[in-house]
Amino acid sequence: MDPHTIEEAKIMGIGAAAEYGNFTGIIFNLVTKSGGNEFSGHFETDFQGKFDDWPKGLWGTENNQAYLADFPDLTSPSRKMYEFGAHLGGPIKKDKVWFYLGGHYFRRKNYVTGFPEPVDYKMPRAFIKINAQLTPSTSIMTFYEFDAYDGINRGAGADVSPEAVVNQDSPDNVGNFSLTQIITPTTFLDLKAAFFIGYYYLEPEVGRDISGHWNDTDLWLHESAGWFGLFDRWRYQANVNITHYAEDFIHGNHDFKFGMEFEYGRVRDRFGYTGPNHWYYVDLYGEGPYTYLHGYNYYGPWLAYQYEGYDTDTRYTRIEEFAQDSWKVSDRLNLNFGLRLSHFRGTVKGISGAVYTNFRIAPRIGFTYDILGDKTTILKGHYGQFTEAMITRYHARLNPASAYSDYVGWYYWPPDSQWYEMFRIEHEELYTMDPDIKHPYMNQFTASIERELFRDASLSATYIYRDWKNLIGPVDIAAIWVPVTVNDPETGAAYTVYEQTNAGTNQYVLKNLDKDDPGINLAIGDSKPYRRYWGLEFMFNKRFSDGWQLLASYVYGKAYGTMNNVTSEDVGWGGDVESPNYWINAEGNSTYDPTHMLKLQGTYVLPFGVYLTGYFRAITGRAWTRRMRTPRPLAQGRVTFFTEARGSNHYPIRKILDLRLEKTFVLAGKYRLGLMLDIFNVFNDDTITSWGTRIDVDWLLPPPATDPDEYYSSTDGHTLYGIVRPRQARVGIRLMF
Repeated sequence: MDPHTIEEAKIMGIGAAAEYGNFTGIIFNLVTKSGGNEFSGHFETDFQGKFDDWPKGLWGTENNQAYLADFPDLTSPSRKMYEFGAHLGGPIKKDKVWFYLGGHYFRRKNYVTGFPEPVDYKMPRAFIKINAQLTPSTSIMTFYEFDAYDGINRGAGADVSPEAVVNQDSPDNVGNFSLTQIITPTTFLDLKAAFFIGYYYLEPEVGRDISGHWNDTDLWLHESAGWFGLFDRWRYQANVNITHYAEDFIHGNHDFKFGMEFEYGRVRDRFGYTGPNHWYYVDLYGEGPYTYLHGYNYYGPWLAYQYEGYDTDTRYTRIEEFAQDSWKVSDRLNLNFGLRLSHFRGTVKGISGAVYTNFRIAPRIGFTYDILGDKTTILKGHYGQFTEAMITRYHARLNPASAYSDYVGWYYWPPDSQWYEMFRIEHEELYTMDPDIKHPYMNQFTASIERELFRDASLSATYIYRDWKNLIGPVDIAAIWVPVTVNDPETGAAYTVYEQTNAGTNQYVLKNLDKDDPGINLAIGDSKPYRRYWGLEFMFNKRFSDGWQLLASYVYGKAYGTMNNVTSEDVGWGGDVESPNYWINAEGNSTYDPTHMLKLQGTYVLPFGVYLTGYFRAITGRAWTRRMRTPRPLAQGRVTFFTEARGSNHYPIRKILDLRLEKTFVLAGKYRLGLMLDIFNVFNDDTITSWGTRIDVDWLLPPPATDPDEYYSSTDGHTLYGIVRPRQARVGIRLMF
């Protein structure tokens, strides 16, 4: 979305009332700008250069020096961007109808660590909004926005060859309509409708005629990305609610709100491997499984996976009702009660009737209490159930067998110079839905206290606890697993992994995951699959006055469980968890587990009206886990598993300071000209964000097992994949009237 069309952004999620649903994280509530009775305009352009752009040295610097001895080809990640926006608002008919127009072009080039070319995206946007006051009690608003998100080199990385990337074509259309009707001075009606229509198409840089090759020795993707994806999205939504304020009614004042929400979504996904036969190859160069099993090294493709792909068409309908009451019991106590009812229905093209149905009731209750009665010390508490969004991932795999090709695994036998089939997965009735499945939701409890310290300043402490329930995933009821012992190449420790003796024979049930499910019960022990979070936040807030403001916060928290919280697994869907090898040492810290988060944001007005704004954060890096890959393929292929509890380690704390200097000049008493200078990562931090975690694969064994001259001493043996972006500068200019 065009950022210059946003008038106000509000983030909600902690203690949200019943009118807000369809989420278990946070809500971004955006209010777009509107025209008024006077013409107004906003024109802005920004530029951020790469460190070697002219004039060299102005735009940034490198931060890879500490690692070049071990990784001489390592490049510093950086960003180059251009931006231009033009916006105009004003009256169509004074006091009746107003317009707001916007155009925005944004181009961003990200230079990824270890990749020679930029990930280059071009993003044009257009926006139009109309507001009208039809009568003194009736107003309407409508807007339309077009966005495009077109880029090259998606998937770039330190382990990817320049030709093994995909290019992206992603236009979308967004529309919104709202009507507000004042029925009486204490009752009003809101009606809203919205739509989203768009797609993102990902095509290999080299086209679909070339297969992808993964070098299993050097851990390198080359020749092609090896896949394509065409993903279409439609979403339609309508909301209606009525609010009534009742004064001196049942022991106090009440703000009642009742509403209903409708959503229909459709997702069409097309995906497949590329190449003449839709084969994706795994290549071996030198020592490997053939060496261990047959005593000789091999060079060339040795495994392949054939997949023409799928063409699925998945839909859903969501209907929700809510009722809530904000009750002012007294001048010191406010109570909030609410219920949200959710109805879900999932369908797929080619199958009659619903393949997924569910119903939930989610209660919410909260209070606010003025402890001293002078509004200086406020205690708040809230408990709520937050029903997860309706997403097609829950039932997309129930598309008919005709939507899928067979997935076939092959291995190469050098003495015969022949490929032999390892397994074949046919989609015919491969997935079924548990008839007793329940929709995911999250329990949340929060408590806070806030104290006014002096004028415009307060200090608060907040505790939050979240527990996700009814997590959904696939369970394989046909696979037969037997334990296999493998030994650690560094410590010699013995680990138990699981081999599928009937590889290619699978039957999946989509259900709420439980510790007694097949596969899970082998590796997880007595722990039920779960995901939780708790955190304690301290915040100092000095609102802008006397020429300065400051927001300082510190959070100590823990995200943990047996289910991870990475993208696509941070909702009610648990991910691809059907193998018992997924659950080995699965209980521990989640990937996104920022134990410590310190943030300081402030503004100070310098002499001559120059605004200095700073943003400092020190945040614990993502959690990572030591892993090991089986030295030989099991029947289902080679397996990588955790050798320690998930998230036993964290990347170092990133300490980043960003600064902005801004000066606004008033011209001709009407025009305002603003000049801006941004400096990112002022201290040129070089913290590692990603490195190899598979022992003896992309994490070298320590000397003497590895030649000291070949050991990566700067990273303790880990192959380096990513560091933070170095210090960079950006300049901007804006004209407003």
